[in-house]
Amino acid sequence: MTTLAKPPTPRRSRARVAALVGLGVVALLTAVAAVCEQQGWPFLAGPTERWFSQRLGRGVHLREAASSDQATPFALHLWGGVRVQSPWLQIDGPSWSPQQPTLTARDVNLHLRYSDLLASRSSQMLAVAEVSAAQLDLNLLRREDGSASWQFGVASDGDLPQPMHVQPQMLAVGQGHVVVDDALNQLQLDSRFALTDHGLVASADGRHQGLPVKASLNSDSVLPWISQAADGPGASVALRLSVGRARLSFDGRANDLMGSQKLAGQYHVSGPSLADVGRPLRLTLPTTRAFAMQGRVVHHGQTWSTVVDSASIGRSRLSGEFSFDAPPHAVTTLAGRLHGQVVWLEDLGPAIGVPITPVPANALPAKAAAATAAQAKVVQAKAAGPATARAASVSVPAPRVLPVRRFDLQALRKMNANVLIDVQRLETGSPRVQAIAPLHTHLTLADGVLSFNDLDASLAQGRLQGHLVLDGRTAPAKWQTQLSATGLRLEQWISQPRANAAPPYASGLLQSRVDLHGVGYSTAEMLATADGRMLLNWSQGKVSQLALEVIGVDIAQALGVILRGDQALPVNCGAADLVVKHGRIEPRVMLVDTAESTIWVDGSMSLANEQLALVVHVAPKDFSLLALRTPVHIDGTLSSPTLTLEKPPMLRRLVPAVLLAALNPLAAIVPLADTGDANMTAAIASCQALARRTSAPARAVATNPTTSRR
Repeated sequence: MTTLAKPPTPRRSRARVAALVGLGVVALLTAVAAVCEQQGWPFLAGPTERWFSQRLGRGVHLREAASSDQATPFALHLWGGVRVQSPWLQIDGPSWSPQQPTLTARDVNLHLRYSDLLASRSSQMLAVAEVSAAQLDLNLLRREDGSASWQFGVASDGDLPQPMHVQPQMLAVGQGHVVVDDALNQLQLDSRFALTDHGLVASADGRHQGLPVKASLNSDSVLPWISQAADGPGASVALRLSVGRARLSFDGRANDLMGSQKLAGQYHVSGPSLADVGRPLRLTLPTTRAFAMQGRVVHHGQTWSTVVDSASIGRSRLSGEFSFDAPPHAVTTLAGRLHGQVVWLEDLGPAIGVPITPVPANALPAKAAAATAAQAKVVQAKAAGPATARAASVSVPAPRVLPVRRFDLQALRKMNANVLIDVQRLETGSPRVQAIAPLHTHLTLADGVLSFNDLDASLAQGRLQGHLVLDGRTAPAKWQTQLSATGLRLEQWISQPRANAAPPYASGLLQSRVDLHGVGYSTAEMLATADGRMLLNWSQGKVSQLALEVIGVDIAQALGVILRGDQALPVNCGAADLVVKHGRIEPRVMLVDTAESTIWVDGSMSLANEQLALVVHVAPKDFSLLALRTPVHIDGTLSSPTLTLEKPPMLRRLVPAVLLAALNPLAAIVPLADTGDANMTAAIASCQALARRTSAPARAVATNPTTSRR
């Protein structure tokens, strides 16, 4: 029996039609999407520009406004992520510099994953799977307030934009051009580069803090530079850089140069002066001879750390460990320890204007030797600059011995420092003066005040102690020096070679104290205004008899000494008390007393005009037929002294008594006896006994109106 099918109900018919229509719509949409995907969704160029503009807080353009060429149209593909192909890409500059686009590129390919896009909604990081361009131009600008053109994001409540960091994972550029204008670091660069699978090759020219810059750079990848992963392995970097007259080569690795600026590697640096290296880094370093150094450096954030394995400055050899912080809008701070195997004063002399003298070529590193001649011209030109207003009232003869080059007081205010200095041997440069070995001091620089504290040095079996301060907070600068010396062996400190094993011209123990202060813009000006006092005592002393007879112009005695041989005479009293006032040095006491003669010096010496006006008197205690008994005058300048004998009247017999009348100031040497040194105390007692023994009768003779004295 055949059963007939029931005809479909109206409700079932409508559902079937709806299903068929839905399938048709889906098929149509799928077909349309497939066509659009194949065509690249050209009508979405505008929405894509607006989306990127909203995310970056900048205008983003995918079509070149000045061009109507559509031969290579915009294409967007959404299958498996967002892929953008555009013949043109432009990202506008920030609101404070809209006329300069931050980025312009041609033939751009951009790939973003959907997972990265979702993650960027809750963070300020937009990861980009791939970015490539046939040509790329970047304008990297940074203002003094720290805002930069590479910081993307939308500002809130008038604050600076919250940076949206764009981090590509694959980057390729055929031809690149970067212009850097960093007001914060005073850096302007114009760079050309190419970025391929083999890495980065770049060269640049520009200026840094007013100095010319040239650079070349090679790296196996640029991605770690713009990565926010500061703890990653980094990219290898080979940098060759010149800033002014300084030269740098660096080989190491770099991370996150737009953020924490992490660098680590080895370097070689050279130049005509340490000051040329310090200036770009906002470091106040001294002007020196040509130098070369090598070491290791680490930079992370605002902190640099370096180990100087070896440094050559002229003939000086140094090393050290240092760190310095260079925060924006703040004073740079340097801290560390400086070691000196050997330091020559003349290598640091240019810092205070001492002229550069030639150094044997074999004593200099190759790089340092190449810069010596150029630096000598520069330093000498600066030293010959105009005199300051304060020095206008001071007579400045030529040639000067005291350095007249002005200190850079502004540089003292740009950096703070805390450095321990340990020098094994400090050479003065004179073959007749023994080196200081060793020397320790603590250098501090704070708010423009440079101090050398806890100065402690060994010299000729003795000891030097004290401190020096240069206060550059005001102009002219103020300075103060307090130094003391104990137990110095005179014959070891100053070499006195003599033939036939003759004794030294002078020997014994020296003790001294110097307390001076003044103001000025240079070493010469400071000494020209110096006030203070200098004390010296000589104990266990011996002096050449021949030297005494020559000073006393005793021809007969000198001939006798030459014939029978020189001998060393004990010194009963050797002392000096020098008063310094407005740069003029006058001896209250300056004498040497032996069994045969008393030598007395009076007169003055001016540090303001470097003039000498000293008179050396010798009062023999024995009789000689051929003794002229006349004073010796030391005149002229520090650079060209002259010695003359005083003409008639000859020194009368009564003159020694007149001179000895002034011996009472020997009591002023008493403060030197507080060291607990028995030898010094005994020597001071001898001088005091000499004063008591001679002062009473001498004063009586001095009142005689018939006594004359020049």
